[in-house]
Amino acid sequence: MSLHRVGLCGVDDSVDPSLLSAIVSRWPRVELGVLFRPGKEGQPRFPTRRWLEQLAKTARNTSPPAQLAGHLCGSAVDDVLQRGDVAFVQTLVGLGFRRVQLNATAPNGCKTAEDPSLLAKAAQQVRKACSLVPEVEFIVQANDETAPLWRALLDEPPANLSLLWDASCGRGHTLDASLTTVETSIPQGFAGGLNRDNVATVLDQLRKGAARGRSIWIDMESGLRSDIDGSERFDVNRAWAVCAALDAIGWDDPDAPSPSPVTYDLPPQTTLIKHALAAHKVTLLRDRRTKPRDFRGLLRELASYVGYEATRSLSTVPRHDCVTPRGVHVPADGRATRLAARCALVPIMRAGLGMVESMQALLPNAAVHQIGMFKRSGSDRPVEYYSRLPKHGGDSCDIAFILDPVVATAKTMTPVIAKLKAWGAHRIVACTVLASAEGLRALHEAHPDVEVYAIQVDGRLARDGGLLPGLGDAGDRLFGATGVLSAKDIVANEALEKQLALGATYAWEEAGARPTRPRRPRADSAESLTRVRSEPSTLILGDVSGNTGEIPLPKSEDEAATQLTTHDGSFGPDPCRMRWGATTPSDRGPVLATTRHTTQRNAIGAHAGGYSVYRALAVAAGKIDRDALPQLGLTTPAAKIGPHEAWRNSDAIVTMDPWGHAISEGFGAWLDKGYDVRPTIAITKAHVQLPECLEALRMQRLTPDGTVLTDDGTSVVTKAAIEPVWYLPGVAKRFGVSERVLRDALFAETNSMYPELISRDDLKIFLPPIGGMTAYIWGDASKIEDEDVELTVRVHDECNGSDVFGSDICTCRPYLTHAIEECIKTAQRGGTGVVVYFRKEGRALGEVTKYLVYNMRKRQEGGDKAKEYFNCTQSVAGVQDTRFQALMPDVLHWLGITKIHNFISMSDMKYNAIVESGIKIVNRVEIPPEMVPKDAQVEIAAKVFHGYHAGAGYAGMDEKRLDGVVGREYVPDPSAQRVA
Repeated sequence: MSLHRVGLCGVDDSVDPSLLSAIVSRWPRVELGVLFRPGKEGQPRFPTRRWLEQLAKTARNTSPPAQLAGHLCGSAVDDVLQRGDVAFVQTLVGLGFRRVQLNATAPNGCKTAEDPSLLAKAAQQVRKACSLVPEVEFIVQANDETAPLWRALLDEPPANLSLLWDASCGRGHTLDASLTTVETSIPQGFAGGLNRDNVATVLDQLRKGAARGRSIWIDMESGLRSDIDGSERFDVNRAWAVCAALDAIGWDDPDAPSPSPVTYDLPPQTTLIKHALAAHKVTLLRDRRTKPRDFRGLLRELASYVGYEATRSLSTVPRHDCVTPRGVHVPADGRATRLAARCALVPIMRAGLGMVESMQALLPNAAVHQIGMFKRSGSDRPVEYYSRLPKHGGDSCDIAFILDPVVATAKTMTPVIAKLKAWGAHRIVACTVLASAEGLRALHEAHPDVEVYAIQVDGRLARDGGLLPGLGDAGDRLFGATGVLSAKDIVANEALEKQLALGATYAWEEAGARPTRPRRPRADSAESLTRVRSEPSTLILGDVSGNTGEIPLPKSEDEAATQLTTHDGSFGPDPCRMRWGATTPSDRGPVLATTRHTTQRNAIGAHAGGYSVYRALAVAAGKIDRDALPQLGLTTPAAKIGPHEAWRNSDAIVTMDPWGHAISEGFGAWLDKGYDVRPTIAITKAHVQLPECLEALRMQRLTPDGTVLTDDGTSVVTKAAIEPVWYLPGVAKRFGVSERVLRDALFAETNSMYPELISRDDLKIFLPPIGGMTAYIWGDASKIEDEDVELTVRVHDECNGSDVFGSDICTCRPYLTHAIEECIKTAQRGGTGVVVYFRKEGRALGEVTKYLVYNMRKRQEGGDKAKEYFNCTQSVAGVQDTRFQALMPDVLHWLGITKIHNFISMSDMKYNAIVESGIKIVNRVEIPPEMVPKDAQVEIAAKVFHGYHAGAGYAGMDEKRLDGVVGREYVPDPSAQRVA
């Protein structure tokens, strides 16, 4: 009999955790037992919460980390026995506890133990608890009182169940080493009246009797207590003496027979390497005391053992030029050969990197292609964060060796195998050290043709999918990063912190199961990828047949792994063609930015801009079928716009897809193939009613004609909603910077939201998460391109406070309604009016920033002064304006505008951007002075002074006059106390 651990139970506030750490460092097989019984916290043997937190921290920092066991008593054990409630057990897991003992006896305050029938029924709840927290070993006290429970459990024992033959159970009875135990493979321990005086004798008796030939543990509690200074305490000296006594008799029994190895029903493609050295080395690899340097060396050795077996059947060809130093030719009769197989090594990072060196020693000419994967807490889908398989060459790979030290669930290896098969590898072999029986079966079910070579198999998986007993996180141990908390630890400790905030006692009702992230739902059944599309209701492009060319088949497989990012030039990404500025939509190709075609996407980002986040919420909540395809037949444009010459100019339009409104017409061949191509422009008709139009009718500034404007103030418009689609080379050119500088800035300022801006230079299209624009057209849209027909235009940047709610601090709504009035008049004269409404709230700095600026303006010394108008924005945002009007003219070119007769704007920036883009402007129309609200005088004066088009109404705005313009003061709000 050998002793794999000794439990020192009853540690509490009476002992400094650092002293316990010293014992564990000296004797690593020591396990510290903590008693939990609600209502007794802070009493002898039952620690307070704060001391427990200190113990947990000390245990983690001990070398090796101390083993902790929780002994549940009272209502804590009843919760498990009666309801299978493991909330508190999961809290203990977060503190580092890996064994939990169920003290199901009356002396330990267990109510269930009072009725033997209830104990028998509790077996089902214990099994439930074992399945809910598989990483915890549940210990059941075994004696006559608990017989109904443990005998019922033996019928179908959980894999993580152990029995403790406890003669005392809190009564002080001494263990009878000659007792007869039940023959079972379940791990067993012994307890009862053990102390420093009798432990050696009892252990010797156990070796000769009840525990002969076994690996057991012993547990003690009362024998470690002493009365010190009038109070009962945990006696460190007694604990030390117990361990010293075990040293004297020996923890291991050199005469014990070797136990029978555990066998598992494994798939036929699995080969286990049964070698004494390999088993010895794996044991060292598992041991938590093994340092990173030694871990790396052991893994290299084990990889060699696996590699020799995995390469046993490599194909060879005769070699005819081998001559020994004696000058003797070696005949090519099987003695002189060379490897013919073209091999590739594919380590799954990080842990797989530790096996590469050994495999390269065996196969020095093998190519190495790394694939980076990691698992997330709360998700079954691993994340692929790196893959540099060459784009071509898979068909020339005769055999690919996947290297990963541990195969637990196989959910990381399975997608790697699928990727290698798609790459073209002819044969795939998985090389590992440890695997779970469940993972091997799952791997075989998914890929029955893949061979697996391993050294040992474990039978259990933890709640987070980790292998038990396993060897820990191989990547962390390989690179010495074992101090990094996992996501599971962080969640558990957050729950602990919440409880600690409630005080030093246990808040049992606050302990709860770990939250998990919602899994990504899929449709119950997926239809064929190819669908019959709805024919477009309207045709607006004319003859744009072009050269469709060969359209590849769409790929819409649901990948087993989530790709964190992709890399150009590597296998996997195969974007559909995109020739920005091509003469026809067929020649150019569609913008593909949906989640359906992950490898064929030719754009970065997602449709609908910031609203894509709401779609994600719908997916997470299961409110949307991710496989649903939009029916576009009845959604086609309600008016004809284009095609125009600017659509074929890659420099003229770089921030929107000019063909984005004609998807079913321009990209019908792609839809017929089954591609999910989404519109980025929608054109419809509308009736617009504004109070200002009714006022203009009353004042006879407008006259109803029944067509453009009715007598109730309703005007008829064509309107086009447009999502931004950026052609990155063109955008960079507009700002006079390189594409690389633009990509780096976009990546950094979106907090790394779009890694493909860095890793995919081949993707030139970006759908930014910003608002787009809406073009409102009064009159005949087809006349817009005719320079002889009067055209009135306003380019308006969103101002929610004024445009919608009528705030009078700016001129936005008055100028907007004035422009609409002028557009109506122009349309009534036979021309066309256009208002383009951009979503650039607060000069594209956002509404929050805008309101902050408002506060600064009103509170600055001297009040809201016109001369400080722009300086306030600079002070708050670091810049005065980020609308960057250089991108604004694109929509005007899309509409076919080449000449504007009436430009309803005073902005010099907008005017200059339009003119510099090649559009002529005849008249610039300022807002009538009588339309400027009282508090907006500050804005208009500042803008005119700084270069805005003044016109006759604002002539003479000099510095002296500017100094005299001050806005209204805030009315103090007593709820916001002013600081002196």
